[in-house]
Amino acid sequence: MVKLTRLKINQYRNVRPGTELHFDDGVNLVLGQNGSGKTTLLGLLSCVIGSDLSPLQNEPFDLEYDIVGGDFTASVHIEADPQRELLDDPESIRRAENPARDQPAFSYRFVISSEASSATCEITGTPEGTTVVESELPANLKIHPISPVRRGFFHEALDELVHTSRFSEPSLGFYVHLVARFDESLDAFLAMTGRPVVTASAGTPPTARLNVSHFPKRFTHATLRQFVPKSLFSLVPVAHESIAGEIRVSTADADSDSTEGPQIMSFLLNAAKAMGFTAAAMKPEIKATRTTVTARQFEVEGFTFNFTRRDGSTIHHDLLSYGQKRLLAYYYYLASTEHVVIADELVNGLHHRWIEACMAAIGERQAFLTSQNPLLFEYVRFESIEQVQRCFVTCKTEIVDGAEQLVWQNMPRPDAISFFESYKADIESVGDILITRGLW
Repeated sequence: MVKLTRLKINQYRNVRPGTELHFDDGVNLVLGQNGSGKTTLLGLLSCVIGSDLSPLQNEPFDLEYDIVGGDFTASVHIEADPQRELLDDPESIRRAENPARDQPAFSYRFVISSEASSATCEITGTPEGTTVVESELPANLKIHPISPVRRGFFHEALDELVHTSRFSEPSLGFYVHLVARFDESLDAFLAMTGRPVVTASAGTPPTARLNVSHFPKRFTHATLRQFVPKSLFSLVPVAHESIAGEIRVSTADADSDSTEGPQIMSFLLNAAKAMGFTAAAMKPEIKATRTTVTARQFEVEGFTFNFTRRDGSTIHHDLLSYGQKRLLAYYYYLASTEHVVIADELVNGLHHRWIEACMAAIGERQAFLTSQNPLLFEYVRFESIEQVQRCFVTCKTEIVDGAEQLVWQNMPRPDAISFFESYKADIESVGDILITRGLW
């Protein structure tokens, strides 16, 4: 799994320059009052981990970060400024042969290293071009310019590595298809049901879309996936041929290995079971189909869900309660996001039993969570002072030279010692420890 271990912000909006954060491999808790930049931080984390800085294409930034993928670590430094002139000579910018003339100013440097050897791979880029230098190869590789302010730029550069490189196949460990932010309201719910979100920002999941090509008796291939679990690819043609165009599962089969449906649709089964329903159905909203000589093609935009109550009646997803909608969207989100959980106000609208289930469902993923409800903190375990320092990030604002700055920092060591001693004493709740000591 991909893990973000460090983020340094030299320039980004009104964040204090030089801000440096270190993160735990497990659950990280982002604390702060309203307006202190918690959602801004989560959105930035989704851009960095997902290698998608396209939401930042219209603003200057200078970021450094370390990210781990399998046995490899990438240390990255990226800066971009859409307003800055690329070259000192304006005349050269206007020349058609200059490949940088229509590009925003940017530069980046990736240094990839491996635990298994001393070999390194360095990738540097500007609007003039991209250069790959490997310590074990005699010649440098020069390729076309790759802008960092578009989706998947990091993976595009890695794809250019020669097949003989030790960094070609293993580097796939850095690949993350989608890192979305599970919002504090119902944006994720709207996106999965095929509707545009209301308050789109950095990290907001895109509307669920999927193009599927089904080759009878051979395989099913998805050519496009946006906020759609991989497990649903093969179910689209099955649903198309079924009664009512849907796949039905029973919560009685939740622990069964006898059928393919419950295993593939585990996110729906978990949600239905938690909400007390006896069965659930999912219908891909197929907007178009096309038949070729070799395949049947489906264009899907969103999914419809129906649930069966204990009395046999059914309820459409739009008639679920607010908390039920968030719970369903959360399980769908987890199925769509394999490596990391970024959740804003996760416990908003959720019963305390659901909070416990949601935290358990994170599993081995790295998580970044905000919450104004201290109940969430009771499901996080603290093992050392160092872990406390890493997993707590506090957010606040300060006025510097007449301008407001966002101040983000890990918990200072003296505060971490005080917190951990009280936590080990097991007298106060985690929320009470944070509040009474002025840490939250």
